[in-house]
Amino acid sequence: MLVRYRDDYQKIVLGLLSFSPDLNNYDRLREEIDWNQSDAHPLYLWKSPYADQFVGVAVLEVGKEYVLLRRLSFTPSERSGKNVYQFLSAIADKYAPKRLMGTLATQPLITNWERSRDLRIKRGGAADD
Repeated sequence: MLVRYRDDYQKIVLGLLSFSPDLNNYDRLREEIDWNQSDAHPLYLWKSPYADQFVGVAVLEVGKEYVLLRRLSFTPSERSGKNVYQFLSAIADKYAPKRLMGTLATQPLITNWERSRDLRIKRGGAADD
């Protein structure tokens, strides 16, 4: 389930973002969260459908015709393709018809998600199966 960041989720987001190698100190983590306090730079959390806890976070940048995935982080036990792809599908659905794009670091993930989604649609399944 896609959930927009609120201040009471600060510790959860700090914990999830700390799994990113370039965000290993508190000041850098705080900068990342502070930068994402507007509609143009939202933070979203992903709540596991199997447990009532947040397992992922996405840092976005929203433009006129695109949504840029700047950063994506999951707990180590929840980094399966299914979780990641469901999170990306929820983001894409929320911002449709804008195109979901990635940075140099996240674009390979977006490309794989798009291929997977297209393949499921061609086989007659739902895009989010």
